[in-house]
Amino acid sequence: MESSDSGKWKEACDSEFDSLQRNDTWEIVPLPKGRKAIGCRWVFRVKENQDGEVERFKARLVAKGFSQKFGVDYEETFAPVAKFTSIRVVLSMAAKYGLMLHQMC
Repeated sequence: MESSDSGKWKEACDSEFDSLQRNDTWEIVPLPKGRKAIGCRWVFRVKENQDGEVERFKARLVAKGFSQKFGVDYEETFAPVAKFTSIRVVLSMAAKYGLMLHQMC
């Protein structure tokens, strides 16, 4: 890296990589014959506060999912989403029993 902020970007990359390892994000497995591993790349962003001052340097390691082929690398895609009726039941039970709800990020 040739940026004057290269030290801060390296620190952001190290922090992201440590976080991925701590959270057991991946599992090393043997690559089947005839298959190619999905590549990854770094995405960088400067986070600013409300005054426009640099708050921190953010680095994310992302998979190049666009290189996957349906039926070869994956069979289905989905995103787990709660039904609105389920959310209403949880909210009404929390209200009835005086429970605190916390959103997970």
